[in-house]
Amino acid sequence: MRTRTLTALLALGLILAMGSPSLAKARIAVLSFQDSSGAGAPAAAIADMMTTELFNTGLFSVVERSRIDQIAMEQRMSAQGLTSPSSAVQMGQLLGAEYLMTGSITQYRYEASGGVIPLPFGGLSGVAVGSETAYVTLDVRLINAATGEVITTARAEGAANQTQGGLAYDSAVFGTGKAGGLLGQATYKAVTKIVEQVKGKVGSSIGVKPFNVLSEMAKVVTIDGGSNHGVQAGQLFMVYGEGAPVLGLKGEILDVEKVNLGLVRITEVNPNYSKGTLIKGIDVRRGDKVIPYTGDVESFRVGIR
Repeated sequence: MRTRTLTALLALGLILAMGSPSLAKARIAVLSFQDSSGAGAPAAAIADMMTTELFNTGLFSVVERSRIDQIAMEQRMSAQGLTSPSSAVQMGQLLGAEYLMTGSITQYRYEASGGVIPLPFGGLSGVAVGSETAYVTLDVRLINAATGEVITTARAEGAANQTQGGLAYDSAVFGTGKAGGLLGQATYKAVTKIVEQVKGKVGSSIGVKPFNVLSEMAKVVTIDGGSNHGVQAGQLFMVYGEGAPVLGLKGEILDVEKVNLGLVRITEVNPNYSKGTLIKGIDVRRGDKVIPYTGDVESFRVGIR
């Protein structure tokens, strides 16, 4: 009896130590960006921001920036860009990453303008009215670390504006904005746009391994993923269909056409399967693919890749 009890306790401890299984995620490394703006953009900080936002999607596991810098230094390899497919493959192998993101900051600009509106009274010359605007543009490439092939490119601009008023005396303006804060806001907007583009273009092919639709009846969809696979109640999943293969000039398969079919919100979770409500879409069938969805529900469009 003591032996059985001890065995059971050891087994329970092992299960608790292992934790519940999670969805397999693609491992991505964000290399330092090249500052091509000529304005002294904080390239390392922008790469850090990109790393954080990719992690927050829940679709990727990311390589720590310190690890990337260490490898780049040890191998005397530029972390600002990859000059050849072979260097991309080497970097991917050293980092244990499946995908690499690199790119450049092509615009990092701050503008301020304004004037003084005269006042007909008092010792003040007038009211100062000004406008401050920051612009940031990012161009990135996503690279398959196994082949060195550029999977996709993305470009996005972020802009942030602040209009402020102050008091002017003898044409001197009081109450100015902070360029750093506006540039930070503009950068964040550009970064989040890039992340959305990456998710939209290749999320279904390099994100988590997709589940499958088992059945659909009266808008209740059953998928072959459950608590043993990290699925949770309330989680959103996108259903998509695979169409004809996209062939290269030599007949090689470059991709498979994908069409968004619907969104499912999970309502019931079992160990090996789950059920959910189809909140968007009408034509979901057995065998369609399913992946987690972290975007905005209102912006989801059926039939768009």
